[in-house]
Amino acid sequence: GEIQPDWDRMGPFLEKAMNRVPVSMTIGLKKLFCGPESFTPDLRPIVGEAPELKNYFVCAGLNSIGILTGGGMGRLMSNWIMTGDPGYDITGFNIDRLQVYQSNPEYRKTRTVESLGMVYKCHYPYKSPETARGAKKSPFHDRLAAAGAYFKDVSGWEGADWYAPPGVEPKIEKHSFGRHNFWPYWEAEHKAAREGVILMDMSFMCKFLVQGKDAGAALDYISANSVNGPANTITYTQWLNKFGKLEADLTVTKLGDEKFFVVVTDTQLRHAETIMRRNMEGKHAFVTDVTGAYGQLNIQGPKSRELMQALTSVDMSNEAFPFRHAREIDIGFARVLCVRITYLGELGYELYI
Repeated sequence: GEIQPDWDRMGPFLEKAMNRVPVSMTIGLKKLFCGPESFTPDLRPIVGEAPELKNYFVCAGLNSIGILTGGGMGRLMSNWIMTGDPGYDITGFNIDRLQVYQSNPEYRKTRTVESLGMVYKCHYPYKSPETARGAKKSPFHDRLAAAGAYFKDVSGWEGADWYAPPGVEPKIEKHSFGRHNFWPYWEAEHKAAREGVILMDMSFMCKFLVQGKDAGAALDYISANSVNGPANTITYTQWLNKFGKLEADLTVTKLGDEKFFVVVTDTQLRHAETIMRRNMEGKHAFVTDVTGAYGQLNIQGPKSRELMQALTSVDMSNEAFPFRHAREIDIGFARVLCVRITYLGELGYELYI
C-alpha cells in the first residue's frame, strides 16, 4: 500500500536530484510515491517456481528496482510459465538458491538490515557480509583459525579464503578493485598446489545420499554422463533440462548397487535436491541431505599421494587407487571415504569424514 510522503524528510534529497536535472524544476512533480519495499539477504530478486510446489511461481524481493525491471521480469516470468524456459540464465536469482536457514526471522532481520545499506554502496570484490555470521562452522574451523585463516561467508558457512602468515592479523586492509594485501598469501598457496601439496576445507559443499533400488537408474536418467557404472567409482557430470541447458555441475559416487553419494556446489543445495526429488517421484529412491553430517577435506597437488600414503596403511599407488576410484580408508583411528578426483590439473583426493 501507499504511505503518505514526508516532504520535510524528502525535500533535501529531491532538491539535489532536481539540481542535477535542472529542467525537472520547471516541470514540477505530479506524484511522489512512498510505499514499503522488500529487500532480500543477498540483494538479489526471488524469482521462479517454488521448490515445494509445482506451477507456483514467485517474483518478489526486487530490492527497490521493481519498476525499473518490471518489464524484463514480466517477460521472463511469462516465458517460464508458458514454455518452462525463462529464456535467460537465472541462476543468480532463482528462488531455489535460498536455503532453509535464510527463512529464519532472526537471520532475515539481522542480514537484511546490512543488505539494505549496501544498495547504494560500492560493491567491492572479496567483500563478505558481516552480519548473521558464525552460525555454520566446519569441524576444522578452530584449527583453520589457529593457522591464520581469513573467513568469508560461503552460503552461511565460515569458509577459509586465505591464510595470513604468523604474526599478521588476517584482515582485508582496504577494499578496492586492485590488488589486495592478501594476494601474496594467495600466490604462495597457488605455488604450493602446483609444486607441493595443499589441504582445503570444503565442508560447505552440498552432499546427498541417494538410496533405493531405483536410485541408480534415476540418477542415470538425470545425468548427462553415465553414473550407474561399477561400484566405488566417482563420475563428474552435469544435469541438463529438457532444453539442453545446464542446471547443475556435480559428482556422483557409486558406493553400492543402491547407494550413491552426490556432491554439488554450496549454492545449489535446494536446486539439486528439487531436481532429484521431482525426477524420483513414484520411484524407490530416497534423497537425504547429509551436508552437515560430513566434513570434507581436499588434498591436492603433485605430492598429495606422498602425504596420503604417510597417513594410511592402504596402498595409494596409481595401480591400487586409480583416478575416479572411491573407497573407505583408515586414517589414525578413523575411517573416511576417500575419492581420487581433482580439478586443479594435479594429483588430488577428497576425504569425506
